[in-house]
Amino acid sequence: MPPRRSTSSPADSSPVRNRLLRAATTLFAKSGYDGTTVDEVVAAARVNKRMVYHYFGDKQRLYQAVLAEAYRSLEVVETAVTSHESRLETLTEQIVRRYFDFLREHPKFVRLLLWENLNEGRALRRFGFKLTKDPMLGALERFLQEGVAAGRIRADMDARHLLISLIGLCQIYSSNRYTLSQALGLDLAVDAVREQGIRHVTRLLLEGITAAGARRSR
Repeated sequence: MPPRRSTSSPADSSPVRNRLLRAATTLFAKSGYDGTTVDEVVAAARVNKRMVYHYFGDKQRLYQAVLAEAYRSLEVVETAVTSHESRLETLTEQIVRRYFDFLREHPKFVRLLLWENLNEGRALRRFGFKLTKDPMLGALERFLQEGVAAGRIRADMDARHLLISLIGLCQIYSSNRYTLSQALGLDLAVDAVREQGIRHVTRLLLEGITAAGARRSR
């Protein structure tokens, strides 16, 4: 078996590696881990098969690299918002908007998540690869603690469940876009409808986390 390489190395900026990563992202998003072969990836990337083993080690580590890169892209967005805004209403709206933007601009990310959940996370467990939301969770916890201390946020809020609600409310506009658009007669791809969704999700979250006294004074 070819020697295994780390999914991150000084050669990460290699054009060949990047082509492999882009091709693998497209194919894994389309067919999932089990439905994608290394031969398909190298054909789509137009590179020699040896390059997969050179840069990633094997299909398993290539898949890990795809997921890591997808999550890293989202983490950049999350960090940018939570580090520059402190006003409750503005921060909530900005986080929701950035999630909506990210999910619209990265449809393959949505499909990768859907595949992993459809397969009950078996590929991740099989590889021992840990996905984490620790950076965003830590930012939310600090935000909630400060808001509770200032009397602006309910004291019973749990950052973990708030993050689940935030992701779920935003992601369904992308993950269920086609079925909901057909069932509701509401095209979720239209900018005006998307803006309505952003305002709706922002309002739901604000009403859910704001302390009763702060809500009356708004």
